Amino acid sequence: MTLRIALITGSTRPGRKSLDVARWVHAIAAKRGDAQYDIVDIAEYDLPLLDEASPPMKMNYAHEHTKKWSAAIASYDGFIFVTPEYNHGPAAALKNAIDYLYREWNHKACGVVSWGS
Repeated sequence: MTLRIALITGSTRPGRKSLDVARWVHAIAAKRGDAQYDIVDIAEYDLPLLDEASPPMKMNYAHEHTKKWSAAIASYDGFIFVTPEYNHGPAAALKNAIDYLYREWNHKACGVVSWGS
């Protein structure tokens, strides 16, 4: 069984660098050969500020964007969050994307690649 690792972009801001950095990380990680690494661009999921009425731990998702996001994240064994530092923290878009889900993240390893300017 090959481990599947998602490189999750952390920003949706116009002019963002997270997709470029994710591609750079992917080029390095893919050389390892011990896992499959995929870039998951949160901008493609069009997640508004958390808009589900039910708490994420119940997995009672009403919106298609949440169901699509849930299925994508559930399919991975681990994550590398690729995020800029905004005001000494991760990008709000990444925090929002994480908060959409609960069980899909459980018992999976994660790492962070971050930068500031």
